[in-house]
Amino acid sequence: MPETAASGGPTLGIVGAGRLGTALRTACGAHGTRVSLTASRRAGWSVEAVPDVLVDASAPEAHDAVLDYCATRRVPLIACVSNLTDTQWKALHELAEAVPVVRATNLSFAHYLQVRIAELTAALTAAPFVATTTVRERHPLGKAHRPSATALALADTWAGASGRPVADIADERSGLPVSEHELTHTWDGESLHVRHHVGSWTVPARGALAAADWARTAPPGLVTMRTVYDDLTARSTT
Repeated sequence: MPETAASGGPTLGIVGAGRLGTALRTACGAHGTRVSLTASRRAGWSVEAVPDVLVDASAPEAHDAVLDYCATRRVPLIACVSNLTDTQWKALHELAEAVPVVRATNLSFAHYLQVRIAELTAALTAAPFVATTTVRERHPLGKAHRPSATALALADTWAGASGRPVADIADERSGLPVSEHELTHTWDGESLHVRHHVGSWTVPARGALAAADWARTAPPGLVTMRTVYDDLTARSTT
């Protein structure tokens, strides 16, 4: 059932009752964020009130219903489902013409810093300091998609910033939740490893709350978490 925090605050809708959706509901309780809508494949949709922002932490099968809800009620969307079809991505772009949509491939703030470091490294490793660059990602057994969306996005970031593709993307399925993503630069006789490890689902849940708070007042358009954190960090330093 929808939950109302005693302290009030902005309202959130959460679609999906998996690990991220469950962690997000817990984080909402801890931060005093009211949850006025929940939806899952097993329980269906339960709506107490139209939320300020909807977070989709479900699966591609729920995508049409999520987009229809957001379009009809003009609700901003935090889209955390990465394995969408081309048709679904097109529909997401169309929704963004009417409401703010955050494409949340990775919600972690430390991953945002990892991306910024990759861009800095790319700018500094031109000739004669060109490195061989690789990406490695690890998720527990059961992670369906490999390489992960985050690993692919990290490789794309490097290629866009450096003009050089990564030499390899290694994916591993083992160990404990939640994930590791590592960018490695190798020269003759030395290497630099920029590794990001997430050990709790509280981390992406916290990022989803930050994205939702940002999206509440954002104009329509499709952005990534890079835009969200760029804006939030700029505000904190002014």
